[in-house]
Amino acid sequence: MACCIITAVIMNRLIKACDAFDLRFLEIRYNEDEDSCAPMETEKPSTLGACRISIGGMTCGACVASITKELESLKGVFRANVSLALGRANVSFEPESTDTDKLLNAVREAGYDATLGERTSEETIERLRQSHELEHLRAAISSASICATLILALEYWASWLASGEATTLTRFGVTISLLSLAFKVQIWDAWSIHAQAWFKKSRYVASMDTLLSLSLLLSLSLSLLHSVLHISTDTFHYASSGSFLTVVILAGKYLEAVLRRESNSNLAALYELQAEKELYRFSESDVAVPASLLKKGDDIIIRPLTTIPCDCYIVEGGSAINESNITGESLPVFRDVGDFLLAGTKNLSRQLRVVVCQDQGESSLAKVIEGITTASEQRTKGTESLGGLMRSFVSGVLILAVVAFSWTMYDNWDLDFASCFTAACERATTVLAAACPCGIGLATPSAAMAGVDAAYAYGVLLSGGIETMESLQRATHIVMDKTGTLTEGRLSVISCHFDEGLKMSKQLCYRLLAAAEVEDARVHPVAKAVFKWALSSSQQDEKTLNPDTIAKVRDIIQVPGKGVQCEVNSQRDAWIPVHIGTPAFLAENGVVIPLSGKEDNVDISRVHFAFDKRYAGHLCVQDTVRQEASSVMRTLEQEGLQITMLTGDTNAEAERVSSTLNIPVLGSRALPADKMQFVKDLQHRGHCVVMVGDGINDSLAQAAADVGVSISLTQGCFSGVGSVVILSSGLLSLVSIFSISKQVVAQARFNKQWALVYNIIAISIAMGMFEKWGIVINASMAGSMMALSSISVLSMSLYLRHRLRAGIL
Repeated sequence: MACCIITAVIMNRLIKACDAFDLRFLEIRYNEDEDSCAPMETEKPSTLGACRISIGGMTCGACVASITKELESLKGVFRANVSLALGRANVSFEPESTDTDKLLNAVREAGYDATLGERTSEETIERLRQSHELEHLRAAISSASICATLILALEYWASWLASGEATTLTRFGVTISLLSLAFKVQIWDAWSIHAQAWFKKSRYVASMDTLLSLSLLLSLSLSLLHSVLHISTDTFHYASSGSFLTVVILAGKYLEAVLRRESNSNLAALYELQAEKELYRFSESDVAVPASLLKKGDDIIIRPLTTIPCDCYIVEGGSAINESNITGESLPVFRDVGDFLLAGTKNLSRQLRVVVCQDQGESSLAKVIEGITTASEQRTKGTESLGGLMRSFVSGVLILAVVAFSWTMYDNWDLDFASCFTAACERATTVLAAACPCGIGLATPSAAMAGVDAAYAYGVLLSGGIETMESLQRATHIVMDKTGTLTEGRLSVISCHFDEGLKMSKQLCYRLLAAAEVEDARVHPVAKAVFKWALSSSQQDEKTLNPDTIAKVRDIIQVPGKGVQCEVNSQRDAWIPVHIGTPAFLAENGVVIPLSGKEDNVDISRVHFAFDKRYAGHLCVQDTVRQEASSVMRTLEQEGLQITMLTGDTNAEAERVSSTLNIPVLGSRALPADKMQFVKDLQHRGHCVVMVGDGINDSLAQAAADVGVSISLTQGCFSGVGSVVILSSGLLSLVSIFSISKQVVAQARFNKQWALVYNIIAISIAMGMFEKWGIVINASMAGSMMALSSISVLSMSLYLRHRLRAGIL
């Protein structure tokens, strides 16, 4: 009995400590966005439909595996990705074979709540904060603790009455009071466990809740049996033991929910940014609207100390911007006319006038959130077998409980039946309470999310989850793009040469160039340089920009590796064809390049442009090698990785960078298809390839590689289709992701081994195998061990996240 009280007191102190500190002191920020021009996943057949299902009632990896199995067992379901953190499933299916009603029914038959569609940001935040579950568990624990204390007091009183001259009516009243309180604790306060175990499933599937429910029902039945058989109350009464077991189980679930809340706190912070209710005023009127109603092309005012609502670019003013919420950069950066601002960042100092280039649903913040949630849905190669392991585990524990009951009956047969049966029930209850398959189910997801959180702190978005980390651990060869990857990617226009035969005004040229590059500037460093230069050059003075500077554009065609063509509306309402890109691209479109347009400096790149199919001139842009590139290359080589460079630039430019960094050139003047072929050739030679690039030119190669790493230049859009996105401004994060991946994969493996060994030892002790060495536990202690299985796994993963974020790589 003392063990029960001590266990309950310890749990109570832990819960109070968690509430006092709120376990939110490890605050993290997540990073940036993804390429809206390229898909994040391999394109699925056009005949497939897709839907998102919001699911309630999931608590661990076993629930994820069970729902995945139920959905993918339906005819016509192509794939189901289930997220434990967000309580949702993304399902791809054939509409002619199944429909959403069948999908919803499959989830409900598995014992979970299901509704079609995405939760609102507010509902998602509430789920990530575990608000409803924690409130319910707090109330249940409070009620159960009070009743368990009353039961203990009544038992002591009953023992005192047994030694005196108590009347039969008094004894009967005490017994009824004990049973009523025990029923209230073990049935009413623990109703969520019983409901999940028996009443929420259309067809029976044994689970962790089944074991817990059986242990509570068995202990309650034993209390009832003691009363019916009139077992002397001065020897033992089982009501208090079963009640404290309930308190321990509920306290364990509470602590587990608190740890899950802490694991999800950073994702919840991002959703809170998206759910802000700030109003934004249009620049030409006093009308103010929420961020959710802003659309592409809106001209709005951003006041100081206001969150940037959508991806946009500045047309007037300059200010310090805090980008730490998205990129992880701790210091504010100054942005002025022509610079892009990311949704979720914060304007610190001055008022800005901006034009929205992506609405809230397609913003960088939305892409970051989607990338992180996608990581939580990724499955490992062993995910499919996890559900079977959990079911086998539960079935095995049930069998062991029966074996323990039978053996105890046989071993104590010399006692009277009541004592023998009581001992056997105690042993079976202890076995049921000790087992915890949830720890095994949480082993990999908890470690993976710790890695995603830690990587985000270094400015890296690991949207590929644990599968990407495993591939990074196996990597043998890294292929590096040049522009924007090994070089700064912040190209600047150092000169402009207009053709002598140009007949239009320079102001009109600036308008045409800015309009043609406004879309591409978000994903390509050369386009950004041209756009910012053209926008700045078209200013009437240093701080004011004509509202009509960005003209309307139609029929945009972007050719990766070559250039862009479109038609731009001029001031006279005439649509002028614009071509910007390489000489070969202009020539393919019927533009004649004069001798003045020929390249004569290998260290300077030229961007040629033509208006109305007539050559108009060229811009000279230049970039520099990143300062940290050399040290990063040496560090990666020391890790045993081969590094080569693959670029679409000229041979001379490739050799210049190659000699500076001392890395071999895999290929130059490579078009996107050529880059993909280089990657496939390396894979055919047995290499596990990581492709690192910064633009849509690298998308094919990144998709073909084992791991695609995209470098985002904080331009408001993810570039490439990489399962890893580096959001910070340098290459140093590239070193971090390899170290993080190595430790996360090792931690996931250790978590699984620990949870399995822990359960084997706990069940062995519960069955009495260590009794001859004096190691014996009762049901309440077994319940504590059960709770500690999941808590220890979550705690180790949280410690891993803290250690990684603290820089202990």
